[in-house]
Formats: sequence, structure tokens, C-alpha cells
Amino acid sequence: MGSLSPILLVEFLVALSRCTPQSGWSIHSKIAVANSGGPDSTCLLFLLAKLIADPETRSKYRQPLPVSLVSLYVDHKLQAASTDMAARSSANAASLGVDHHTLEIPWGVTPFPQRPTHDTFEKMAREARYQLIFDAMTQSEATIAAFAHHADDQIETSIMRLARGSTKIGAAGMRWCRRWGMGSGNSESTLGWVGQRGLNRFIIRPLLHFPKDRILATCEANGLHYIDDPTNFQPELTLRNAVRHMINNGRFSSPIHAGEASLPPGSPVSLEKITHAFSFLQSTVTEAEVSGVEERLRCAIKKLAVTTEDIDNQVTSHLRVCALSSPTGTLLLSSSKLSDITDNDVRFAIILRVMRYVSFHPWGSVRADGDRRQSGIRRIAKFLWTPNPQADQIKRFTAGGGVLWTPAIFNPGKPLRVGNQCLQPPLRSDDQLCWLASRIPPFFKNPQEGAGSSSRLTVELTERLGAAMDSDMPFEVLYDCRFLLCIVPTQMPKHLKSILRNQDKTVSVKIIPFTNYYWPKVVLQRESYPDQVLAVLNQKGAVDTMGSPPWISMRWVRLLDAT
Repeated sequence: MGSLSPILLVEFLVALSRCTPQSGWSIHSKIAVANSGGPDSTCLLFLLAKLIADPETRSKYRQPLPVSLVSLYVDHKLQAASTDMAARSSANAASLGVDHHTLEIPWGVTPFPQRPTHDTFEKMAREARYQLIFDAMTQSEATIAAFAHHADDQIETSIMRLARGSTKIGAAGMRWCRRWGMGSGNSESTLGWVGQRGLNRFIIRPLLHFPKDRILATCEANGLHYIDDPTNFQPELTLRNAVRHMINNGRFSSPIHAGEASLPPGSPVSLEKITHAFSFLQSTVTEAEVSGVEERLRCAIKKLAVTTEDIDNQVTSHLRVCALSSPTGTLLLSSSKLSDITDNDVRFAIILRVMRYVSFHPWGSVRADGDRRQSGIRRIAKFLWTPNPQADQIKRFTAGGGVLWTPAIFNPGKPLRVGNQCLQPPLRSDDQLCWLASRIPPFFKNPQEGAGSSSRLTVELTERLGAAMDSDMPFEVLYDCRFLLCIVPTQMPKHLKSILRNQDKTVSVKIIPFTNYYWPKVVLQRESYPDQVLAVLNQKGAVDTMGSPPWISMRWVRLLDAT
């Protein structure tokens, strides 16, 4: 099949099937399509609408598929063409019979910042766009967001990630399917924050393996109208545009000399690093395998994606073997089982998976992965895979992501021993030397600042309980991005309701940290009285409501899977 042939519906079905979440598509699920009115999203919306309307093609896939669509256009109000693009995206959706919404970013209205300047344009616009799309998904009851990133976008993403120092896993580019995650903010009042709801929403990219020319061919063959975003062709605007400009103009086909190419002001990477990234990708594919610069790059990234998928599967398998029973919110890894893992890429991926699981940073954010700094990951790997931690006297340490790594001794049926005393030989015959990954202690130096401050571990509940105690509607509180508390006001203890009704300003109900693992504990605080514990997570991971009916639940919400 020639490279300029349009995408067939059967091909698209295969691509969409690769986007299936690990748990499968939910029955009657809806997809929200990010529709900019450009060729890529126009093609994606068309193929999805055609597939949903074609039961014969759908029947070739045995599992349930999404059954409805909603089209979303985000108007940034940052360029003159935005009005025309909004009109085009709306018209395209209408022609396909798809419900459509135009969403305007309310710059300057919390949590949205003031209209961004040139220096902050790309990051702010992206965060604002994602915030509106997620909110619109919630309102329209869509659980999946579909983006039209394609194979050429993958090349740009891979080069940028490599230039920033990413591992091979990052160089594989965007995933076919991933969880939305908790977002990029720290709390409900910050841009990018979505909380635990983001763990049940997914982002899919069904066009990842299709090059741009086939997308254009699909639009042409089906008479689809679109508008090209003029900002996509301005290399001085964003790093992605600059990389795209270099590829399209053959800048990588020969050495780049000073003055031949430039990066936007304030670029986080140098031209030299981008060139090295390109060279690395080229080196993974021989000319005998495929010819042409862009085809070689696409082939290289596909290879990396296959490798990454294999690494993900290996990590899942190794964690089943290495992980031992440990306190809620921690992960205990057997040193002897870890020593069986020799591949550095797999080691790095295990570290990232564990950090994301244990960290107090929003699940799915780069901060939960220690900003993916290779120096930090290498330091962790060096200690975790030290042949004899006792002999080397490796004490507890941290290297990013809000995760503390502590030596521990596991012995079935006995309390877990943790701390530096575990490094004193000898071990008993049934002892296992381990590493315990847990939340780092909070920062007390600046208690009111930052995601790691101690202040975020104290959550005031008084006002919410007082307002909801006569309501039949339970409410949820995400604690430290790690535990989800669900409170049923009608089941609250009578004495607590009575105290709250008095509206005594010296009375407060708070969630405070409990144990060195920072579990949630709900306490009643009154002037001249000791704290009264109302509910606490016990050593077995169950909630003790101190003899009252189960009016509150607490559960660990972070995930250990690869998505």
C-alpha cells in the first residue's frame, strides 16, 4: 500500500483496538475528541464517527467498543485564526452528526492564569486546554479523550525527550493509551488539577502509527474540510515547531552549522542535544531496513515502542515476585529478588513505577517520577542493586519523587524491622534483606510552602462536615494524593453532630498524619480537651471508627500498573 493512500476503516479499527484500556472499554462508553478543526483531528473525528456508525466493521472486534462521541474545541483566544478554527470544527462535527462544544479559556479567572506571554505560551496553553477538556468530559460523561497525534508528532516528541535526557522508555514517545492521572497541580485551586477522578479517565491516540501524508490523503479522499493552524509553522514559537521545521527542511540530513537553524528563546535544550537525539534515533535503524530520513525515524520509534511495551510487561512480572507484604502506602522489595534483574532499562522502569506508586505528588505527573532525572534514577539503582547493602552500610536515602528508600528486614509472621539497624549483620536464616519505599517526611523548614510541606498533611473538615451533616450525599476528600476518604454525613456519630451544631469556633475536625507512613487520622479538637480520635487507618489497612457506625472509609488510591 502506498504511503499516500487514505486510512481504511479496518486499519483504523486495528489501531483503535491498540488503545483499549487494560480493563477494557466500559459498556456504553463515550469518547471526547479534541477537535481543533485541523487536518489531524478532522481525520480522527471522521474515522471514529464512521466506525461507530458501521456495525459490520465494529463486529470484527470481539470486545465492546465506545458507542458515542462528543467533539470539543478549545478556543485559546490567542490568535486571529481561532474564530475560523472554532467555526470549522463545529461545522465538521455537525456534518458527521456529532455533538459539539466550543470551550473558551477564561484567562484570569481562577484557576486560569492571566493571558500567557510568549515565554509561557506553550506550557500555559496546554495546561488550560487540558483542564477545559477534562471538565467537559466530566459534564458530558465521557471517560476517554481522543487526541490526533500521529507518527510525525511521535518523531518530534522522541527527539525533544531525548534532548532533555530521557531514557529509552521516554524516547518511545507518546503511548497509545494512558490514564489521565491526577493532573499537574497541587490542589483543587490550581490549574491542571483533577484529583482521583483522573485515575478513571483515559487518553488515547489512535493515529500514532499513521504518518501525516496518509491523514491528508484521508481528508482529501473523503472531501473533509479543515484549517491549518498557522502557529504550527512558526519555528520561533515553540520547541516542537522548531524541531518540525528542521525535519521538514532536511536540516538533519547533514551536519547543522551555526546560523542554519535556531531554537525559540528560552529553549530548555541546545541545538547540539537535538542533533545528538536525532543521531541516536537514526543509529537504531539501518538503511537496509528502510530508506528515507523520516521513515527511518518512524521505524526507530516503533522499535522503541515495542521495547518499552516489553519492559512494561517485565516490570509487572518482576514486581509480582519482588514485592512483599508491607504497610499500606509503601512497597517492600526483596533485595535478593531484585538482584536477579540485570537489564538497566528494566531496573530504571521498576524504580519509576515504584516512585509513582508511593509518591505524594499527583499520580501520573512527572514530579511523581522524580522529574525523570536520570541522575536520581541512577543513584537509586546503584543502591538498590548493591550486591551487599549490609557490608556497604547503605543507609536510608531519597533521590527525588518524594520517596524515601529505607533498608528493612522481612520475616514472615514477625513485625517488619526498618531503619539503619537492619544493616548490622548477621541475618537469621529466615530473614530477608529488603528495601522499603515510602513517603518522605514532610518539610518543616517552610511549612506553608510547596507540595512537600507539612501543612498539606493537615486538612480541615469542620466546615464541610457542618454543611453536609443533614445531607444524604456522601463526599470525598483526597488526602495527600494517596488516600481517598469517603464520608457519609447521615452516619456521623450523634455526639459529633451535636458538637458541630453548636458552631463553636474553638472546635475543629481535622485529618492529621498518623505513623511514620503518614496514614490519615480524623480527630476532633476542642479547647482544653485532648484530641479525640474519630477514625483511623489501622495496621491491617482497615478503618477503625472507634466504636461508631462506619461513617467514614479510607482507601489507598495510587496504582502500580503501567498505564
